[in-house]
Amino acid sequence: MVTETAEQAKKTSLPGRIDNWIGARSALQLVILSFLSGVLSAFAFAPFYLLPLLWISYPLFLLLLRKLDKKAEAFAISWWFGFGQFFTGILWIANSFYQQDDIPAWTGYFAVGCLAGVLAIYSGLVGLAMNAFWHRTKSQANLLPALLVFCGLWNLAEWVRGHFLTGFPWNLSGYVWGFSDSMLQSTSIWGIYGLGPITICFALAPLVFLSLAPRTARLILAAGLYVLLFAGLFLFGARRLDQETQYVDDVGLRLVQSNINQRDKWAREKRADNFLDYLAMSDRKGNSGVTHIIWPETSVIYFLDQEPFRRYMIADMLGDDGMVLTGFPRREWRQDELRIYNSFIAIDSDGQIGAIYDKSHLVPFGEYVPAFFKVILSAMGLERAIGGLDYSPGAGLVTQHVPGTPPFGVLVCYEIIFPGAVTDEKDRPEWLLNITNDAWYGTLTGPYQHFLQTRVRAIEEGLPVVRSAGTGISAVIDSYGRVIKRIDLQKRGTIDHKLPAKLEKQTFYVRFRDMIFTVMSLSIILAGMFFSMRRSML
Repeated sequence: MVTETAEQAKKTSLPGRIDNWIGARSALQLVILSFLSGVLSAFAFAPFYLLPLLWISYPLFLLLLRKLDKKAEAFAISWWFGFGQFFTGILWIANSFYQQDDIPAWTGYFAVGCLAGVLAIYSGLVGLAMNAFWHRTKSQANLLPALLVFCGLWNLAEWVRGHFLTGFPWNLSGYVWGFSDSMLQSTSIWGIYGLGPITICFALAPLVFLSLAPRTARLILAAGLYVLLFAGLFLFGARRLDQETQYVDDVGLRLVQSNINQRDKWAREKRADNFLDYLAMSDRKGNSGVTHIIWPETSVIYFLDQEPFRRYMIADMLGDDGMVLTGFPRREWRQDELRIYNSFIAIDSDGQIGAIYDKSHLVPFGEYVPAFFKVILSAMGLERAIGGLDYSPGAGLVTQHVPGTPPFGVLVCYEIIFPGAVTDEKDRPEWLLNITNDAWYGTLTGPYQHFLQTRVRAIEEGLPVVRSAGTGISAVIDSYGRVIKRIDLQKRGTIDHKLPAKLEKQTFYVRFRDMIFTVMSLSIILAGMFFSMRRSML
């Protein structure tokens, strides 16, 4: 009689009613629920930052996953969650297909779907691992250990996603805190990957409290630990931000944002006018404090390394001193093969070349078409959509040494998104220059997410970042990730500002890279497995 009463109470409790409701759903309904949960989770990222949606999306996803016995079902439900999150989060990529007349616009959504489908495999693998964990430990009824294991596995999968093949660490879990400079400061210790387990812990809070609801003392303890954790992170960040920004003497920057739209930028008949526009906006008009003028990625559609006449026009604008740092397309014949590079060049007041760098980490679909996608398009009879010459990758990151400024690293567009891989470790720079062209990707989400990642790299590396974007967002960012001055999207203007200085001491993240994150994630998984085994033995 006691056993029946306990079992009946379990079924009528809130967790029991939720399990019963999920158990009554059809396979199609489970797929739709998982997909919608993934879509909801994407709105926690920039520029929306709807964090409460995490309290719905991740708990629902994990509860769905827990009810599945078969490995194929667990993989499928997890894949659909990932597909919903990634498709929504990277939908901005489709906008680039509207900028190209020789490619049907609808293929942009197809490309996003293909990429999201590949990325969702990582989510599916987490689902498989969780299914194996539950089967091995027979612990579906015990949520807390499973939450720990899931938290660690999810973030290890994000790390693999950021490194495997070319890597695509876009919208990592920790980026949901981008609205708060204080909450981002802990990335100076463990990087953005390290903020991930804490974020998933936050997202799963409803399940933690739900599982502890009958035990008041433990519920209060858990709530107290949550408050201590997040209050501690906020106070740590606030204390770091008490430090004032320091500046480098005798280095004055001018960032030029001409706000030329994508079609006008590449139109052959408008290239000369665009070039003259940049020269006019760069004229210092007696402002001797500006020593380095910065133009964005491929701002000048000329082969500047092979066209001295245009370099002399830049030199004439500079006068007796100064330097222009700009992006441009570079071509090179190598063994009877024409190669095109997305490059950076430094031009001095004599029209001479001070430095050249070729972008090494290229954007899939933006600068080259992945081989698997070419095969798919060819099979569909859309070979013309593949037309054109892909960009070639450069040799790798190289610190630039040019007169009048501390050594700096150049990161062209997408290269800034890779945590722990934005500096030449053999010759560490003192600041980072990010030249980019986000005009390809519209104004909804992509440029804001890209800009946030730029700020986080500054915090991780303890280095200032100067960002020049053709249509925004251009900014001067200090070594704490604070935006000192900016020009917003779709605005035209210039920024004249001093160069912020690097931090005197290297951050923990620079010294240990992802080691702290790895130990943290593995420890969380082992703790979950230990508590699960301990409960099963009692």
